[in-house]
Amino acid sequence: MKRLDGLAWQSFWNTQLGCLKGCTDYLGLGLSEAWLFGGTGAAFIALTDEQGFGAGGSWHQTPMTQLCNNLGFTVNGVYGFRTDEDFGVKQRMAWELTRNAIDRGYPCYGYNLAIPEYYVVNGYEERGYLFAGFGVDELEGRNERRIFYPEPRLLERLAAYGDEPYVPLEDERTLAMLAELGATRGFELKGSVRMVSNGGVREVMSDQGDWIILQGEGMTPWERLGTVHIGLLEMYAVEPGRSSGPEDTVKEALAFALEHAEGPAKWVQPPYSSGLRAYDVWIGAAESGKPNIFALSYNTSCWAECRKYAVPFLEEAAGRIGGEAAELLLDAAAAYRQVHTPLQAAADLLPFEGKSDEHYLQTERLAAYAERLRQAKRAEAAALPMLRRVAEAL
Repeated sequence: MKRLDGLAWQSFWNTQLGCLKGCTDYLGLGLSEAWLFGGTGAAFIALTDEQGFGAGGSWHQTPMTQLCNNLGFTVNGVYGFRTDEDFGVKQRMAWELTRNAIDRGYPCYGYNLAIPEYYVVNGYEERGYLFAGFGVDELEGRNERRIFYPEPRLLERLAAYGDEPYVPLEDERTLAMLAELGATRGFELKGSVRMVSNGGVREVMSDQGDWIILQGEGMTPWERLGTVHIGLLEMYAVEPGRSSGPEDTVKEALAFALEHAEGPAKWVQPPYSSGLRAYDVWIGAAESGKPNIFALSYNTSCWAECRKYAVPFLEEAAGRIGGEAAELLLDAAAAYRQVHTPLQAAADLLPFEGKSDEHYLQTERLAAYAERLRQAKRAEAAALPMLRRVAEAL
């Protein structure tokens, strides 16, 4: 077994950024959260489909990882799907990449090692990956109320289901124990209940009620990578590199963000829309006859977090670059503060906290949510030209 002591995940809604922050902290690069979000372009991205999904693993992130080269580190790895003809080869490549990187003291991260989020890989053992992240560590940041540490007697009952990733839960005693556990924090499991298990972490979901997460150990067999959920395999190694100057870092990040907002086919493909068009689709999802609260709440939390860091990124850039560009950057920062405020208000109206859709399906709440999105869109429409002026000035 090999483990990198001190390598930890940072608790962001955008968990790939949380992994990158943890990895760069481990490498001693000293990047601020804002410089990471902004320098990768992530602070300015918006992507949505007609249900409200788009954040997380859905958006084409290759340009983001390429922009990491400006920030003093490189990201290289393996990407594929379970349906690929060479999927087994990619699993082996990911396993060898990880062991080689960790043996040399470099951190790694991957997707869906437990639930469908990104996780820092801080070690390996003979059977597989050792990792940290959501559902494994107790960290402040995201809403952790739905994560429970199960008692041994409950774990014993759940162990009877083995390694099956998807199982219906029908045993009355097991269901009663889970219901009792959830009720301690106001979660109610109703209707049919199923469990998704991966990496020692268990999601318990009810089709008519809430869902909770049972904290796990953080180990996934290497042959299981990419076989659960949508069958997406991602594993990356993070190594130190050379930093670009602040002018190039900001110019290239904004150029990517501005191009992404136009919805180019190389990065934005159906059913997704980006930029201002994404807001229209997003609002339509909220005002549909049966909105997907899960999708809307997660999407809003992620993109609100991005806009939150857009402001200090532009302010930090002004301080680093100075001169005439600094005034333009500060104006853009003020404009993005106007984007973040209503977007965060929308996220607060539909918090991603494990409650059922019915908990939020009030006409007044959804109308207020849609109006906050309209406010954010108007503010973003005013802010994007400011980013273009900054990019042109640099």
